[in-house]
Amino acid sequence: MKIGIFVSGRQSSEGGGYTITEELLTTLINEIIYKKINYKFFFLVSNDFNHLIIKKLKKADIKYNHIKENNFFKKIIIFITHYFPKSNLFLNFFNIIKINNIFKSADCNKILFISSEYRELLNIPYIATVWDMQHETHPFFSEVSSYGKKLYRKTVNNNFIKHATKVIVGTKIGKSEIIKYSKFNKKFIILPHPVSKIFLNKKKKIIKKKRKYFFYPANFWEHKNHKNLLKGFEIFLKKNKNFQLILSGEKENNYSKVIDFIKELKIENKIKIVGHVSVNHLISLYDNCHAVIYASYSGPENLPPIEALARRKKIINSNYPGAKEQLKNFPIYFNPKSPKDIANSMQKSLNKKLKIKKRKINELLKSKSSKIYIENLIKELTAI
Repeated sequence: MKIGIFVSGRQSSEGGGYTITEELLTTLINEIIYKKINYKFFFLVSNDFNHLIIKKLKKADIKYNHIKENNFFKKIIIFITHYFPKSNLFLNFFNIIKINNIFKSADCNKILFISSEYRELLNIPYIATVWDMQHETHPFFSEVSSYGKKLYRKTVNNNFIKHATKVIVGTKIGKSEIIKYSKFNKKFIILPHPVSKIFLNKKKKIIKKKRKYFFYPANFWEHKNHKNLLKGFEIFLKKNKNFQLILSGEKENNYSKVIDFIKELKIENKIKIVGHVSVNHLISLYDNCHAVIYASYSGPENLPPIEALARRKKIINSNYPGAKEQLKNFPIYFNPKSPKDIANSMQKSLNKKLKIKKRKINELLKSKSSKIYIENLIKELTAI
């Protein structure tokens, strides 16, 4: 019998979802090679159009199957399987939904969804990975509620989690949210988000800047709270005119509204938007900023604050549920609903007595390595 791994190809523009999936997948494949257990695994890969995942699997001599799926049609079918559970028998028989049949034909007796993905109901025991329950905790944001997204996620995500054999989650807060909203009552595997090796190992290159800047790395989704951040920064500028705010992220979603609001506040000359950037450029922006600010309304975990810690930067962080469990007392915390509190936190970051506790940061980061994550995961997967 084999262990099935399901993973979909992702785009770097997705942000943290791409970063964590890439890191975990690479580490898992390397660990399989090191332990010489490739015969125990079978990968089912969806929509890996650039063949980045497939190349790694071929090199590692791990068996796999690659399927190409139309995302719109796929979502309709997945919704039907959860909304009308009896349809599964028909859809499986005619191979309209494929992954259950493919894993069965590969003789898999358990399946891992290594990334946070929600698929059709399966007849084979599976482990689900859940990064957040934002559609329940923050249902008022357009990215989780518009165009039927709320109904889809409540139906598909919650039901997929409920029927899992085990659930991987990063925090105790995340665990409590899953229990509350999905009624899942089986085994949890708590594995915190790992930080990618490149953020730990790349050598710093400091560039002299005329103006100090705060850096906010986040796509322009509504829940990322750019509006209150900009209001807070405007207040901060009244006493600190020689500062800039740099924003990175794909120029879509709520981007045009953010641009309009910057113009409304008349702080265009204090804001720089660099769009989606490469990992090397991202690290340079971390290394050369005065502090990283993370204004999101939701967690329970986020990657940028951990990446900032790996680069030994000051962090000013929203106090969303789960933040202190993930980041301990390293950041300066603020209320994400209060621009005044954001401004005050920026002001606190100027205190020269504020020291970066490198030894304690190292201890925290050791517990968040992808190697530890994957070693613990393989123990769960190979347990009898």
